[in-house]
Amino acid sequence: MNGLKEFFGNIPMFQKQVEREIEEKGIEPSEGIKKMEFSRQVIRNLVIGVLVVGILAFVGISYFNNKNQPPVTPTATTASKESNQSETSGEATENSSQAVQGSSDHLLKLSAKERAEEATEAFESWYTSFSNGDGILEINKELLKEGSGGTSPIELQTKLIDNLKAKFGDKVSDDFYTGLQASFNFNPVIVDGTKGLTISKQNDDKSQWLRTWFLDTQKTEKNTKIVLRNEFPYEWADWRNKGQHDEKVGSMFSQIDWDNDLRYEVIGLVTSKQEKNIENIGGVFVVMQYNEKIGKWQVSGTIGGVM
Repeated sequence: MNGLKEFFGNIPMFQKQVEREIEEKGIEPSEGIKKMEFSRQVIRNLVIGVLVVGILAFVGISYFNNKNQPPVTPTATTASKESNQSETSGEATENSSQAVQGSSDHLLKLSAKERAEEATEAFESWYTSFSNGDGILEINKELLKEGSGGTSPIELQTKLIDNLKAKFGDKVSDDFYTGLQASFNFNPVIVDGTKGLTISKQNDDKSQWLRTWFLDTQKTEKNTKIVLRNEFPYEWADWRNKGQHDEKVGSMFSQIDWDNDLRYEVIGLVTSKQEKNIENIGGVFVVMQYNEKIGKWQVSGTIGGVM
């Protein structure tokens, strides 16, 4: 304490403060009074100084402690719960929207005319991605000889579908090939010793046969090729307003909710005036479906036709 008194006593400002406060109190500034006031001032300033230093030290320690702590992350349970709540909310909104509109935001922003134009352009992009007469499956002459054993229908069908997938890419939906495979159960691809490579019609199930409308056999080299056809005229069909109520074809796509689902459009083709080596089809309707995952229209597996 004496050391502090000597320290503060050597500061002129502190001495003047002591004398000023004694005068303000109206006390005779004797030496005894000065010493008492001096001691009180020293103790007061000491307490204030200790408090200030303590507060600054606390603030500094808290700051650096928080700074060095790793960021707080939610626990797996909390994160999972928040994620699930977010996903549930998102799914509820999405499902609600799809239940009413049956389509993505992209389709909702388009007019009916614009959707029809997009679907037609996508069909044309697919339809012109190959040339008329392009070979899609070919068998050499040795396999056409009698007794050669040939290739089984299942192997030929698998080869044909694999070749189509490689040719068309994502312009065609996956379920298109599922439907095509089903149609080959009724109309298998076979090697015939006399006729060559053919698609053989096994029964009168026209709904199955119509799925192979764009395929043909080439009448050269004993039909060693199955080729593609794309010379048929086509145009967008007004299925929502007219087609679904037509007596002849209205039941063809009854599984689609045309009034509420915007993901579907129909392209009509006329094939009656075109000769084909496989079944000649009078008319074909191709459903274009909007794939929301990749954001584009695709030729879908829903294909029908009328004789």
